[in-house]
Amino acid sequence: MKRRTISEPAPQRPSSRALSPHARRPRRGRPATPFLRERILESATVLFSEHEFDRVLIDQVAARARVGKGSVYRRFRSKEELYAAVVIAGIDELQKQIRAGLAQTSSSYEQITTFVRLAVAFFWNRRQFFALLHDPKALAPAQARAYREQRERLARMLSELLRDGVERGAIRADLDTRLAAESVLGMVRGLNRYGREFATPAVAVETIIAIFLDGCAQKTRADYAAVAGR
Repeated sequence: MKRRTISEPAPQRPSSRALSPHARRPRRGRPATPFLRERILESATVLFSEHEFDRVLIDQVAARARVGKGSVYRRFRSKEELYAAVVIAGIDELQKQIRAGLAQTSSSYEQITTFVRLAVAFFWNRRQFFALLHDPKALAPAQARAYREQRERLARMLSELLRDGVERGAIRADLDTRLAAESVLGMVRGLNRYGREFATPAVAVETIIAIFLDGCAQKTRADYAAVAGR
């Protein structure tokens, strides 16, 4: 038997990793498609804006995004969840549109009208979303939280506009601007859900502004109080 000298390196045994037939085998599966979620959302945004919720099919969304139907369902468990994602992402875009519109206005009346007009236009063809909010199985918890956060920002934006109107003397100083903002958003939502059969977005905006800023009555509450005190 050949004796190994000290200068000779000890023979190295191949590691279990090297012996494994799967060690250097490339990973299976298709490579990730860049911006796949964004492409699906963009496709769904266009389709939901052009058609009613019930008329949009996941197959159409997939075809427009140039992906497989399975790719859509791997990222959104249902059409309702996809629709909600479109609306939630759209509210962020709505806020950008409102800021851009406000930059072109000066008076409080114009600013509040701009806010209402853009909000009504955004939600007018998205009334199905409000129905989903009342279905605990339709939205994922993360989506529900995301919507509440976006809506809070929208309400805060309107409240700040009203507060600025108070400082300018255009809005009553005793008005709770936060409650007033919620009242306006409530009118936007109510007309969107229940007034679409007999009103247009333009009429809805005029009605909200008339109720909130102009007032439906020809006399103010002070006028009526003076008459009642006679």
